[in-house]
Amino acid sequence: MRLKFQISNFKSCSLMIVVLLFFAARAFAADVYLGLSARGQRAEFGFAGFLPETETLKESKMCRELGEVLLADMLFSRYFNISEGGPLFTGKPEEIQEWTNRGSDIIVCGKLKLVNDDVSVTGRLFDIGSRQVIWEKVYNGSVQDYRKLAHDINDEIIKHYTGEKGIAHTRIVFSNNASRSKELYTIDYDGFNLKKITSYNSLNLLPAWSPDGREILFTTYRYGNPDLYAVTPEGANLRPVSTVQGLNIAGSYSPDGTKIALTISRGEQPNLYLTDRSGKIIKRLSKGSTIETSPSFAPNGREIVFISDRAGYPQMYIMSTEGGNIRRISTNGFCDSPAWSPRGDKIVFTMRLGREHYDLYVYDLPSASVSRLTRDERNNENPSWSPDGRFIVFSSNRDGRNELYSIAVDGSGLRKIGEIPGSSYTPSWSP
Repeated sequence: MRLKFQISNFKSCSLMIVVLLFFAARAFAADVYLGLSARGQRAEFGFAGFLPETETLKESKMCRELGEVLLADMLFSRYFNISEGGPLFTGKPEEIQEWTNRGSDIIVCGKLKLVNDDVSVTGRLFDIGSRQVIWEKVYNGSVQDYRKLAHDINDEIIKHYTGEKGIAHTRIVFSNNASRSKELYTIDYDGFNLKKITSYNSLNLLPAWSPDGREILFTTYRYGNPDLYAVTPEGANLRPVSTVQGLNIAGSYSPDGTKIALTISRGEQPNLYLTDRSGKIIKRLSKGSTIETSPSFAPNGREIVFISDRAGYPQMYIMSTEGGNIRRISTNGFCDSPAWSPRGDKIVFTMRLGREHYDLYVYDLPSASVSRLTRDERNNENPSWSPDGRFIVFSSNRDGRNELYSIAVDGSGLRKIGEIPGSSYTPSWSP
């Protein structure tokens, strides 16, 4: 939400979008196997890929395609150092020696069988030190499921090594103007499987996932007023949540999914409210002549970070979910779009210093320190955390139009997400 927001050039969910929409609305009335490596850092993996059982062209092609997806997943995770280009692995001593010479401790390998359109793939990890298979699992699906099968293997490997679930099956929902209106779309975390989920021929913005991933909150002008609705990730079962006259915007689920924090104006200045899932107001969280918006729950469900202009310009504040114990997070610029990390220790937000563009920053709660993630790449906005709290998706116009990017929490590993037509805004990463 940003003061420069223009509906025809939708930039972000900021305080300024609320200002303009407010007046528009009134006009409308472990197994932790952390012998990760003998060197004590990332595991040293050799990626040998998959062997076809019958060596037909179709089976060999499927081995290659599935292996490419798995390799990309593992590289994205940043848990492993991965060597490529070695021999396919059948267990021969000379193959082991070749991978040893490449510095590998673990070999990622397996086999694949294709019968008509049915795929059976065995994922396997071979430990060079012990000369033993330390993990093995069989996955079955159709030819069309090969990306899913690769994601399954990746997530299982990550869980085996870290005790945490991998994120290869996650999706991102966002607003996009490729059609004549701004509709909602979803896309896999790695930029594949783009799907349009609304076709309302209106402004649809600020989507947010429910904690169970079964529903998406968003604000729509489909019926003239900026109303808060919910829809499934497939675009079905549209239901109203908050439709009072005026703003109903920036909805955010509580971690247990039973409550929603959002901004409602009701003919007054936009303030924060707490409702149940149906939209019934439980409590008004803020009052007064200032504007409060962009709420995001702490993972313990007891606090909310939000944006307010009570200091004279948009700043971040934290309050209890009862509306009390309000304190300001001290920063130097115009702040926007805070999002609390799933791990609870950080808040990512956007900030503009002076005449600079909006950039991504991370506030570390234990140390009360701020680190900068982006710099001098035009506007970088609307951050949302991956469910493991290690990555952030955001919208940036660094290449001329707004596109989706992901970045690691330390500011490394910047990657554009897919080649999506049109301009994309306000992404939200699924559970």
